[in-house]
Amino acid sequence: MPNKKYSDFIEISPTFESVVDIDADTRNKNLWREYIVGEDMEKMMEVLCQSLNKEEPDSRRSFWIEGTYGTGKSYAAILIKHLMEDPSDVVDSYLAGNSRLVPYRNRFMKCRAKDKGDYLVIWKTGCTGIRDGNAMLMEAEKAVREALAAKFGDKADYGESSLQDAVMQQVNSPVHNWEYILENSVLGDDYSSVEELRESLEAGDLLALQKTAAVIRQYNWGLVDSLDTFKKWISAVIENNGLSKSGIFFIWDEFTEYVANSDEQTILQQLSEFCKVQPFFMLFVVHRTTAMVERITPERYQLITHRFHHVEFHISTDAAFDLIAGSINIRNGMSEHWKEERKRVIQNIQAFLPDMSGLDDKISEQIEHLCPMHPMTIKLLSRVAENYAASQRTMFRFMKDQSNSEHGFVGYINKEGPDSQACWLTPEWLWDYFFTRESDFSDKDTKAAEYIRHYEESRHLVENDENAHRVFKTAMLLLALMSSTKGIYSGRRAKDGIAATKDCLETCLAGVMGKTQIEDMLQTMVDGKILVLDKGSNNIVRIQLPFRGAGDTDFAARLAANDRRYTRYKMFSKEGAFAQAFEKQAWDANDATLRRMKIAVCCAETNSINTRLGEITKELEKYPYKLGLLIVTVQSDAQAVSIQSTLQAKSAEANEPRLTIALVKTPLTDENRTKWLAAITKQEMAAESGQTGSVQQYRIEESTIISSWVGGAVSGGKIIAYNGNSVFNSIYGMAHLRKIIRSNVQDVIFKYAPENIVVTNTAYKACNDGAPTAGIQRKSGNSQLTNVLNALKFAGILDLTTIGEIVDAKNSGNKQAECVAALAELIKNEMESGHKVNLGDLWATLQKEPYGYYNTIACGVLLGFVFSCYKNSKYTWTDSVQSPHVLAEATIGKMVSSMCGGKMTTDYLSAGSLTWQNFSEYLSKIFNLSVAQLAEQTSGYHNVREAVVKSGSPFWVLKYLPETEWSSKDLRNTADKVIDHIQTFIAQEGDIEGAMSETLQLLTGRGKIRIVLAKAFQDKNAMAAAFRSFLFAASPELKDVATRLAIQPEELSDRLHSVMQGAIYTWTEEQVKDKLADVAEQYKYLEAIGKVQGTTYHSIEAARKDLENLFNFLRIPMSAIAELNKPWFSALQVLYNVAYTDVVHLSAEDRNAAILTLEQHGVLAKDCLQNGKPVLEDILNSRNIECTQDELTAVYAGMKDLNCNTTLTQFNRELDAQINKISFARNKSTLLETWRLITGEDSIKTWCNTHDVPLMWIVPKELTKAFSTLLDVQNGNYTVDAAVTSAIHSLQKMDTSILTDNSRIEKAFMALIGSEYSLLWDVNRVAIITEAKIKIGNDMSTWTAADLTTLQGILKRMQQEKAKKEKLVGTKNNVRTMQESVLRDRVTAFLDAHPEFCDEFSE
Repeated sequence: MPNKKYSDFIEISPTFESVVDIDADTRNKNLWREYIVGEDMEKMMEVLCQSLNKEEPDSRRSFWIEGTYGTGKSYAAILIKHLMEDPSDVVDSYLAGNSRLVPYRNRFMKCRAKDKGDYLVIWKTGCTGIRDGNAMLMEAEKAVREALAAKFGDKADYGESSLQDAVMQQVNSPVHNWEYILENSVLGDDYSSVEELRESLEAGDLLALQKTAAVIRQYNWGLVDSLDTFKKWISAVIENNGLSKSGIFFIWDEFTEYVANSDEQTILQQLSEFCKVQPFFMLFVVHRTTAMVERITPERYQLITHRFHHVEFHISTDAAFDLIAGSINIRNGMSEHWKEERKRVIQNIQAFLPDMSGLDDKISEQIEHLCPMHPMTIKLLSRVAENYAASQRTMFRFMKDQSNSEHGFVGYINKEGPDSQACWLTPEWLWDYFFTRESDFSDKDTKAAEYIRHYEESRHLVENDENAHRVFKTAMLLLALMSSTKGIYSGRRAKDGIAATKDCLETCLAGVMGKTQIEDMLQTMVDGKILVLDKGSNNIVRIQLPFRGAGDTDFAARLAANDRRYTRYKMFSKEGAFAQAFEKQAWDANDATLRRMKIAVCCAETNSINTRLGEITKELEKYPYKLGLLIVTVQSDAQAVSIQSTLQAKSAEANEPRLTIALVKTPLTDENRTKWLAAITKQEMAAESGQTGSVQQYRIEESTIISSWVGGAVSGGKIIAYNGNSVFNSIYGMAHLRKIIRSNVQDVIFKYAPENIVVTNTAYKACNDGAPTAGIQRKSGNSQLTNVLNALKFAGILDLTTIGEIVDAKNSGNKQAECVAALAELIKNEMESGHKVNLGDLWATLQKEPYGYYNTIACGVLLGFVFSCYKNSKYTWTDSVQSPHVLAEATIGKMVSSMCGGKMTTDYLSAGSLTWQNFSEYLSKIFNLSVAQLAEQTSGYHNVREAVVKSGSPFWVLKYLPETEWSSKDLRNTADKVIDHIQTFIAQEGDIEGAMSETLQLLTGRGKIRIVLAKAFQDKNAMAAAFRSFLFAASPELKDVATRLAIQPEELSDRLHSVMQGAIYTWTEEQVKDKLADVAEQYKYLEAIGKVQGTTYHSIEAARKDLENLFNFLRIPMSAIAELNKPWFSALQVLYNVAYTDVVHLSAEDRNAAILTLEQHGVLAKDCLQNGKPVLEDILNSRNIECTQDELTAVYAGMKDLNCNTTLTQFNRELDAQINKISFARNKSTLLETWRLITGEDSIKTWCNTHDVPLMWIVPKELTKAFSTLLDVQNGNYTVDAAVTSAIHSLQKMDTSILTDNSRIEKAFMALIGSEYSLLWDVNRVAIITEAKIKIGNDMSTWTAADLTTLQGILKRMQQEKAKKEKLVGTKNNVRTMQESVLRDRVTAFLDAHPEFCDEFSE
């Protein structure tokens, strides 16, 4: 059969889904079973098992799936949906039969065990328009409710009782008119008032809650509109529906829009953590794009996802092979024919399969099922789809797309066949589909712009030759892939053998074009300057674009410029590429001493040596614990010999034992340097040409040149080292040099360094808060901290608890114990010196030799271990703001952390005096304070002051205890003196030491005083009573008013706080007495306000709230009331000042004046506040405006948006508007009454129905506007007062017979529609009107002049129909009487003219 096409043999499977979503799952019930499991799904199963079974404390999290278009993330979510909700035996059978999921079978089935019950699984797609967290929660609530109804039906419990607070919040909201809602909903059937509904809800009536919640949802207000409410509701749903052992699994597909546009990502994080409290799991499916992440910032995106089990889905090559093999069907009856044809095609490519497969035999195994898809096309397709796919351009759509007959797999099989040269679908078809036609993928113009541009500019040179075009497009495809953000040089790329190289291109076209033919084509393109072939240092020939605008000599010029720019001095400067690379590898990253080293690499030039040496010297001066290493490199063996004497002299002159200079003899030759310069030059030119893939290529080549040289020097290159006057020869490699420096430099200088105690590198990370705590407690659950503790354990000192025991360990013979003992001895000597121990100085000492301590975990643990010996001792840490801290466990930890962080400057440790230690024992009993709270004098008086503040009364009020507390007057007098001395200590004024000594003498042998004072002070009521006794004795006036108002002691104390200055412990008796008169006046002021209000106030704040509320509802401004000159206005002003101004600090004179005003006029002012309408009536009367009570009420109601603070101008404007509304209403009533008096009809509509005439057609033209206004008023439409007034005038002046005289009405109507229709109208009036109403509208009052033509059209048609009928009757009569011959002639003539009627006469 000639020109056989592949479409004759094969087709795309009709069940192959180009888009897999929940609808596809509905169409194909077994779709989930066909999912091809890859590494990503295995990861997903792992975290599902971890989270659902709570395998680790922190593993209980929700899930976050992301991927680009076509990566199968929605398909994976569908599989998860079935695993979570299908019968457990079905799921178990599926897992047992899937080789990649069977390892997870037992763990997963544990969460699907039958005794746990089913999960409630919810699927939701899309979040269009959801921009905030509350809206998202409301959508989630709706989905959960729908799922409950679907799963449990009538037995579903919707958790309404848990929503009681949310329902009450909506019912109490002033935003909603619940009276209206009650009247217009089912709630009105059960509740007569809103108050009755509220009472039922507050009583927890479940039926009321359910009905009210349903009504709220009808209005789309939502109940679950906050995270706390949502959690509470979900908890109730889980418990009430028996889901506590299983849970709710909520899958939200296409969640991208919310993530991209919402600023409320915190809710997502908290939702993920919620499953730790309740078994409520969320699984969000997100299409991640670079643009989206950059828009919300990578940091914020990371903050969201790190709380979830985060799994990214990709298109694996294996999955691509399986999907495509499964998507190609053999047409019915063509199986044997296809096998025969396919065999010949596969033979063309058989020899090349090993190059395509590598270590994977999958291609060879499946080649028969893949044919005619070229294996390299499939590999590239999965990569293109992952990097460039969009919603309309995916791997799946490439296979099934039939929108264009020339593109995609379907286009190929319709065009080519087994006998074509293009017998394999090679990768250029991907270029056509994804890059050269209108496409919707987002990154095409940014990632591949340069390659698309170059293709469009150069295609005319190759498109006339099919093979050349094929080679060019394939090259462009490989280059475009290199430019993708995920990069072609990752491990996955290399594994697949994909790169923009000549070898890869030849493999891509194997079976269609020969190697020689491809090489010839490529060389032609190189000659034509549309491609460049660049042989790398590894002899691999790379394909590249020509550098844009570059000529043949440009590269040499740029290379020369870079040679001048990147001198060896520059290459080995602090920012130099070679220096940085060498410095990074010079010291083992796992070596404990890494952070102690300052390493600099230079070249052998004098300037380079001096500059880099200066950097090290500066670092050593700044950090006394550091060691310096200068590494000198050479360009030749000869230079390595000549520079040695110079370096030896430098080392000796430096006079710095911490400095080592090392000469690396492995040369960086000029040849290597030239190769590196060539690579960076090509990199720069590629970047300028927009060739992102080539830039990456040359960056790797540049890096390889550096790493090869550095690697050789580091791993085994010969080195000579200098330290002071010492020379170390025969060193091979940096590992050897590290040992030399450790044994000959570090161990000599820092004899007691922490590295001599613990060598684990993780112990030398920066100190954290847990490190000192681990040392103090001698234990930790953290492995890094445990490593340090184990070192102390092996040294045999971990269980020592006193400083002396640790110091004595220096004689144990153990090196580690000796180092710790040296640290303890230093600290012990400082602590017992009798002086303050400055912690900044102590830390500076520890950083120097022989200790070498610095900010590390190891140092934090060791210092915590030693300082723990002083826990809860007499020593106190005084920080930089002079705040004292007892050396409790937490305090020591904080102190050591700050110390290691270098934050200590003026902080110090000290112990207190003997007098204080004895005095503090009495304070401990009286004030009920712990020993730790009184460990140090400064912190002691702070804690005593805090105890006084908590008591609510000054300490000296104890002098006013009842006489019955004391057995004698002498004992009371002594107690008063003790109280005064302790008050001196509290105030910290005067002779503090003398006061403490006197107290000790007075209390000796008088334990009764201490007992009475302790008992009274620790009893707030006793303190308050004593304080009250003092106050009432000092001010009888205060006693009287406080008694009348029933002021409680604590309220009196609060009042004093408001007038006194400073904290309560600073008050003196005289200061309090000075304020009592003012306090009494304040209470009198409150008494006067309370009398006006008819209540009792104990605080200005309570009075202010009540009055502010009243004034807020007063719709007349104070300025308008003032103009009335009412005698009670001054009292109203007083009340206004209470509501809106600060009256607490009124002078006594102003307060007394206000009290007098309220006594005289307060009641009338209160009347104004309770009802403003009388005042409004007075204002209207002052303007000579009369109105009825109803009108007054309407005016007042219309001013609801005004308040007492409205400006007078605004008030007058609004009042005028309301008055105008009254006038307008009166005029509309007049107009309606005028109409009724004239016509006797209620409206124009009823008039039209009575007369069967549209009024607006017959009224004179000059009255049209008046009647339009009347119609608007009758229909309640908008109109203006001027139009209404004009209409009244017009109706009163008009000739009314046109409205009342039937004959005139009829005559006017007939004149309008045409007298020629009068007979027809008389006979068919009802039918005509009916038809007209059907066409124009039943309400004739709305008929306009334009509708007249409709009526005339009806009349004209009916007239014509009448005439036709009459003519037909006459014609039939003529036929009956016509002569036969004439009739025959007429019929014959008729048939000549109309032969189509011949059949009527054939029989």
